[in-house]
Amino acid sequence: MAHDNDILKQVDRRSGMTVPDGYFADFASRMMEQLPEKKQEKILPRTWWQRCRPYVYMAAMFSGIWLMMWLFNDISGRTSSHMSDNPVIAKVLESDNFYDYYMQDQVDEYDVIEGLYDDGVTLANFK
Repeated sequence: MAHDNDILKQVDRRSGMTVPDGYFADFASRMMEQLPEKKQEKILPRTWWQRCRPYVYMAAMFSGIWLMMWLFNDISGRTSSHMSDNPVIAKVLESDNFYDYYMQDQVDEYDVIEGLYDDGVTLANFK
């Protein structure tokens, strides 16, 4: 007996699924008849707050960003490398006793000149 490897010939191209003639022709109308009627929900008008809420939130977001930038700029603006900007150090530098007790052996000439240059003092100020 010869064994046939072609399965489609054995099944004769039938999948076993059949539908009656004209089943899909009026399927939609029969389905709509069987479904209950859907109630339409009443659409309520939007309130004033619902209309303005996105704009209020956007304004709050931008004001928060502006305040953060202002705060960070204010904090970074407080730090200054000039000794004369600090009132306590400026008062101490005016005192002659400070220079008497200051350890001049530990400060070399280069550090003094560099400190003066950082504070904006140039040679033109001494002439």
